[in-house]
Amino acid sequence: MDSSKYYPYNIPFFTDIKFIDVKFINNEDHLINIYFVKKDKLGNLAGIIFPQSERKYQFPENSIVAIISDKKPDKYHCFIKLKDGMTYIYP
Repeated sequence: MDSSKYYPYNIPFFTDIKFIDVKFINNEDHLINIYFVKKDKLGNLAGIIFPQSERKYQFPENSIVAIISDKKPDKYHCFIKLKDGMTYIYP
């Protein structure tokens, strides 16, 4: 297990599912929230990226997430079908 990688909330690293490596970079001066999307509906909170920071994550394979800014919590910034090895930069 790599201690520099984070896992989405409520998904333990020891589960028997395949994970993919992704990286998020937040260049804004406010938080961004990452939510799971299931059946075209907003699901559980997966993670938070702090301002001017980056985080490496291991998400379950075939995950779809929504990025929501802390400044505009009622508006989705984007929806992403995560791909292994990708870096996602906001904005």
